[in-house]
Amino acid sequence: MPLLRTIVIDPGHGGFDPGCHGLIAKEKDIALAISLQLGKDLQQAYPGLHIVYTRTTDIMPGNKPTLQEGIRYRAELANRSGGDLFICIHCNSSGKPAGSYPVKRLVRYRSVGRGAHKRSVPVYKTTWVKNTVRGSACYIWKADRGGFKGDAINQRESLIHGENMGDSTGTAIDLTSPEARMRALLYEKKYFANSALFGSFVEKEFVKMGRRSEGLVQRQEGIGVLQATGMPSVLIETGYLTNREEERYLASRKGQAEVARNIATAFRHYKDAVEGNGK
Repeated sequence: MPLLRTIVIDPGHGGFDPGCHGLIAKEKDIALAISLQLGKDLQQAYPGLHIVYTRTTDIMPGNKPTLQEGIRYRAELANRSGGDLFICIHCNSSGKPAGSYPVKRLVRYRSVGRGAHKRSVPVYKTTWVKNTVRGSACYIWKADRGGFKGDAINQRESLIHGENMGDSTGTAIDLTSPEARMRALLYEKKYFANSALFGSFVEKEFVKMGRRSEGLVQRQEGIGVLQATGMPSVLIETGYLTNREEERYLASRKGQAEVARNIATAFRHYKDAVEGNGK
């Protein structure tokens, strides 16, 4: 079984891109804090493991001036580093204002005016609704986005091996050839299964802590950074910043340490499974 040697940890957003926000915290800051703690936990548990961060401070990775360039940089860094697993850390938003928000509803109609000018007008009442959406989720790339992941897998191999990339006979592989495409397709299926496996382990650990899980998700429009990384890759939504209680948890040192520990434990189960060390 192949060994896991290099893990790429990607704190979402950064710099000019704050991500979502709650009442007291920004996504980019919480993602960075959890990512750094996760890397520390993994390094302590596995001293020989190589940890690569896409950023370690509040910047757009690579100091890139646009979001798209930042996404490309993340993926290229992961591929160039020969990553065996890509872990992207994020926080979620319900799409509604954080904490609570006003909702206006129709309660009745009343008459105004007299005679020919008499008419009914709606009467509304505004109530405040608590934002209760909460829970974690693990996203993997959309499996029907054919070709994207395969291209990334070939790019990773090309960046690592360069001109030395070849088949078992020592002959260099043309990355546009049918052979290279078939090879990438086989790896794509394997990496999809491994991504789902790791994501499932992560969500199981969150549930053990009593947290709500939205499970393993394939977003309909796909996620660019997951499709562009030539390795198993998962984007972890650690919770909703728009939920007041969950935001406080994720913004606290205790919450960040627990989330990082959950992911590190999931990594241990994943490592045992893919390296054949499970009982």
